[in-house]
Amino acid sequence: MRVINSITGFAPLALAVLHVFIPKTPILSLIYLGGALLALASLRVNLSFAWARVLAVATVIAMFFYFAAFFRIVDHFHEQWYRSGMMLEAVGMLISAFAMIPVLSVYSCSMKSEGQAVSVNERAIFACPEENANADQKTQGLSGPGQTPRRV
Repeated sequence: MRVINSITGFAPLALAVLHVFIPKTPILSLIYLGGALLALASLRVNLSFAWARVLAVATVIAMFFYFAAFFRIVDHFHEQWYRSGMMLEAVGMLISAFAMIPVLSVYSCSMKSEGQAVSVNERAIFACPEENANADQKTQGLSGPGQTPRRV
């Protein structure tokens, strides 16, 4: 998951750098930079519940902004839209919007696992805290609650 979020973080960062040199839309550089920072912040392992909530809300706002910007750009397409420069902006917005979904999932899992006995390495994107706790018991050789570890 860290690899996916690293790619998700560096792709908008590259788009932000590219948009710095386009004089028509310099504000898009800041928007892509915000998405990149949110994706790279999801790589942090120990997030508190409050920070996970704030970053999740910011990710949802960024995701909806990317979708809204994409649909505003689509209104101006013509039959040869894929040959124009607007195609790059539209595809960048659409990819960035969908790339925020796994980032939001990481923050959601951080909020779900708050207060649970889940090891840091076991926090996966699609795993619930209960599943991770059961996996911890199995990897430690525990057969049930109150059991002593056995050799595996």
